[in-house]
Amino acid sequence: MIPALSKTKNCSTNLKSIIAKTSLFRMLDEKQLDDIVSSTRSIQAKADTSIVSHGDAANGAFWIVYGQVKIVLHTKQGTEKILEILGQNTCFGLGEMLLGSPHIALIKTTTEAMLLHVDRTAIMRVAAQNFDFSRELMTCVGRQFYSLVRDIETYSQSAKQRLAEYLLRQSRREISADIELVAKKSLIASRLSLTPETLSRLFHDLSAEGLIAISGRRIKILDFERMSAVMP
Repeated sequence: MIPALSKTKNCSTNLKSIIAKTSLFRMLDEKQLDDIVSSTRSIQAKADTSIVSHGDAANGAFWIVYGQVKIVLHTKQGTEKILEILGQNTCFGLGEMLLGSPHIALIKTTTEAMLLHVDRTAIMRVAAQNFDFSRELMTCVGRQFYSLVRDIETYSQSAKQRLAEYLLRQSRREISADIELVAKKSLIASRLSLTPETLSRLFHDLSAEGLIAISGRRIKILDFERMSAVMP
């Protein structure tokens, strides 16, 4: 169940300002925005708080104002596989909400976070009124589907290739050779289907080969051409 949802009655103006600036809702008119605000609850959560559990009903969608969450599947062996790590200004739960299907994955915060939960009824009502909003919903779901297909594609890659692609992808996202890992290395290891020990060894190998420089969670790609050549 969704934890500690608090109705934002005393800060509706601030909440409206936050929602109006998001890529998901920024195209709404005043009436539509007020409709969404009145159907939104905020979640203030500490790290390691369960936001969604397996089997929960998808009664709406979530927006991360700040902080970070991980989307996790648990195996029969009791281990966890991280499907995605999401940071601020991203959404999740749209696919389940649109299908009306219960959540399959567990979603937990990895840091202190503030999230918004928007009721499904309001989202569907506004989507019927605003084509640009409907298109943004489709874009978000399409982006998540594309990410899943891309992950499946990496199953045939070596561990080194998966890490190289991950670093290059993050570099392109940040438009910089200097990147900061979005999460702890243990979380990234699970995200890439690696053990933490293997990830540490790979970082050491890439550094020894002169492809990257490492300073804590800061990574600098030193040779894009050679890094790209690691890929199949």
